[in-house]
Amino acid sequence: MTRELFAQESGDPSRPTLILVHGSGQGARMWRRQLAALSHRFHVVAPDLPGFGRSSGPFTMERAVAGVARLAERHAPAHLCGISMGSMVAARVAAEHPGVTARLILTGPVIAPAQSGPHLLRRYRRWPGWLVRAITDVPDRSGWLDVLSAVATTDLTAQLPQITVPTLVLCGKRDRECLPDARTMAAAIPGGRLLVIPHVGHLMPVTAPKAFNAIVGGFLSGAP
Repeated sequence: MTRELFAQESGDPSRPTLILVHGSGQGARMWRRQLAALSHRFHVVAPDLPGFGRSSGPFTMERAVAGVARLAERHAPAHLCGISMGSMVAARVAAEHPGVTARLILTGPVIAPAQSGPHLLRRYRRWPGWLVRAITDVPDRSGWLDVLSAVATTDLTAQLPQITVPTLVLCGKRDRECLPDARTMAAAIPGGRLLVIPHVGHLMPVTAPKAFNAIVGGFLSGAP
């Protein structure tokens, strides 16, 4: 049985639901600017993935996908927007649970981290517990290693062609680690569209929230 994820919500539940899926750093609180700015148009839901913030662990990709899929089913069809690791979760939900997703946004995405960023995984595995607690919303080093193990064994190659909803792949031009995968991902998803934003790095929702929110709102409203 899948445990419920803790989630922050904002906006009228009668409006279309937008589910925001965080990356491997901060949990749902990373989306505070989106919860505030987008709630006048959407019912915005930002869950803590398993093992992050107020959601119980351990983290596995399967538990994360199942938890987000349950949220999407409850509000189906829901829009999904994920960043980094969260884009991996969102992509799998869209591919493996057809019918629950309306539109999909994948920000700073990665397809197979063990292939594209093994040096980053090695660096992150060396983080001591105090650094994990200072930088992430994971409570300890053991939980952090669970996250890294799950990410390292994920490969979206087979799932991408199964995504049938309108999809925007979004990446900052300064996000050099993710830009190659973003291009590959957009090409692999039927009807996928790539948008590269100049002068922006990996954490666009945090560092450039006005631009990010405008792009998200436009795409989810059906703008070309």
